[in-house]
Amino acid sequence: MPPDRWLELTVRCPIEPELVSVVLLDLGGSAVEETGGALVTYVPPPPDLDAFLLRAREGLERLSASTQFDLSWRWQPQEDWERLWRRGLGPRQITPRLTVTPSWEAMEPGPGEVVLTLDPGMAFGTAEHATTRGCLRMLDKTLEPGVRLADVGSGSGILAIAAVLLGAREVLAMEMDEMSCDTAAENLVRNGVQALVDIRQVRVEGGAALAEAPFDGIVANLQSHLILPLLSAFRMSLNVQGWLILSGILSTERDEVQSAALQEGFLLLEEDEEDGWWTGVFTFARSAR
Repeated sequence: MPPDRWLELTVRCPIEPELVSVVLLDLGGSAVEETGGALVTYVPPPPDLDAFLLRAREGLERLSASTQFDLSWRWQPQEDWERLWRRGLGPRQITPRLTVTPSWEAMEPGPGEVVLTLDPGMAFGTAEHATTRGCLRMLDKTLEPGVRLADVGSGSGILAIAAVLLGAREVLAMEMDEMSCDTAAENLVRNGVQALVDIRQVRVEGGAALAEAPFDGIVANLQSHLILPLLSAFRMSLNVQGWLILSGILSTERDEVQSAALQEGFLLLEEDEEDGWWTGVFTFARSAR
């Protein structure tokens, strides 16, 4: 269940909003909205507000020692928060056949169409963020019916749900945050896919294969500093013909991630870029397995 209130963080700063968004998401932000020249996110109530705000300021200051940040906060009741997020949010067509819609905008799919119902903002991983849209586009291009998939850092469960709706026979969704797991479970039921997605509250570590490997595909929408240590685990967890979708990566980090993936035997097959965020699809080099 969502909390009774949310901590609203507002940041005004002169540097690239993509970098600030990464900090806010790392702090637990559900999503980041750019409005009135500021970036706004909502996080669950932290147990120690002063310590949390200090961590937020330190994270922002690490972006640039010479930049002045204006960080403000206030409490937002759950009802007001939901109303604000609904404002201006409606169905979003991701690909010609895949649309994501909030629950208050019910849609019936046409022939060959897939409609995924998910309310934005309840946990990280909504169609309001470019990284999620990149993953969805690449899933639509890459996923073949009948595959078995792992979703690492599943957040709201949107990618696991999309995978099943696009034809996956089974998805293991791994997420360390308890509230995100609860939200994902609700989203599975809302989309009627709970029988085909197994949600596990677990922290994925590098150096060993994922639970219940091997998989036909892995998708990981994480920040690059979390992805890099997991590449060896992904390599050990895929079938020989398997594929890997990586996102949550700034466009400026593309070369670093691609180089690290190559060291693990992965070749870049296809890529997608939107609003300064990069998504890549990888397969194994022939000599890697």
